[in-house]
Amino acid sequence: MFEIRELRHLLSIDEFRHFGRAAKAVGLSQPALTKSLQRIEHALGAKLFERSRARVVPTVVGKEVLERARRLVDEAEDLKQTVDSMTGAEVGSVTVGVGPAMSETYVAAAIAAVAQQHPRSQIVVRVDNWRQLSDWLLAGELDFYVADVGEARIDARLHYTTLPPQKFVWFCRPSHPLVGRKSKAVSRRDLVRFPIATPQLPPWATEWFAAAFGEQGAAGLPRPFPAIECESYAMLKRLVSSSDCISAALQRTLARELEEGSLAILPVDAPELATRAGIIRLPDRTLSPLAADLVARIEMMANSTDTAKQIVTA
Repeated sequence: MFEIRELRHLLSIDEFRHFGRAAKAVGLSQPALTKSLQRIEHALGAKLFERSRARVVPTVVGKEVLERARRLVDEAEDLKQTVDSMTGAEVGSVTVGVGPAMSETYVAAAIAAVAQQHPRSQIVVRVDNWRQLSDWLLAGELDFYVADVGEARIDARLHYTTLPPQKFVWFCRPSHPLVGRKSKAVSRRDLVRFPIATPQLPPWATEWFAAAFGEQGAAGLPRPFPAIECESYAMLKRLVSSSDCISAALQRTLARELEEGSLAILPVDAPELATRAGIIRLPDRTLSPLAADLVARIEMMANSTDTAKQIVTA
């Protein structure tokens, strides 16, 4: 009567209770998601959601349909896992999530290497913040993700394996007011005098800033904080190069811009800020051969000699 992907659309609407956010989660435009719902409602001859400006809630019939849709989607995922396991990595598929910072590391090289080794396989990559990646993983839309492990530490539904930390550097445009001062060292208080532009910060990173304000803590930070939140480092670098915004990244992310002289590193007088990343997956779900191969490749590259040069000792 309808496809599994359409049932996923229903589940996304129920999860977010908001058409815009639900559409983004399943990779559709809002009008396309609305049409998908209308097609299912027409096929069933029943209204599944009550919709108004204030709320989106399932009808009585909708609740029954959602319960069965959830079972069907879970069974379809189990079937896919079984088939992937039987056919092996050569013709398998994997959907992996990657945090913005980790997307600029050896993770990209690991994905490329596995894709080259298994040319008949498919690898889908989603780059977003750790919170969104957790939601996708729990919804069965990712096989695993590589990002900050903060969410996994407090959620018993998630299993994580830590990766070696890598040092962040703070960067700005070469003509920034903080560059070339007589006192070269820059404090955390100096940083927040200017707009901070970063991907979504995990709590520990916000605490790194708050520590500079003593008892005042996070209350001393400007609001909103960060001033600009963006999950794309390509855009963050453009923002920083054309304004007084300041951002942080792994140094290899800035290699070309530093060589060209379009960005500059700020020497910050504070404890080092480093990634706290890991590989996060569901403990009760067996990885397909292709996913397991990709995890192994990421772990191998994370601990390789070349990568070790970028690692911050704990």
